[in-house]
Amino acid sequence: MRFTNEQVGKISKRILDNLKAKELIVFKTGEDAVLHRIVDIFIKDLKAEDDLDKEVEGILKGHEREIEAGRMDYRKMFNLTKTKLARERGIVL
Repeated sequence: MRFTNEQVGKISKRILDNLKAKELIVFKTGEDAVLHRIVDIFIKDLKAEDDLDKEVEGILKGHEREIEAGRMDYRKMFNLTKTKLARERGIVL
């Protein structure tokens, strides 16, 4: 995960504060519960991307020889594969 739990909490709080300031949210439950839900969703999305990264790395391991021989650029293949899998699975990157 690219963010610490503290960073996720701060970003989530800022999102909630901006929604409140722009009057784009109406609370049907406590503000703390909404903040907790935002944090949960944020962490779930980050974990889904981390899992996708691991899967792409596994796929590319099957092409190690071509990558090491310089016939394929690892970063380019990683991004292409990740984008394709994300699109197929409905994951927004």
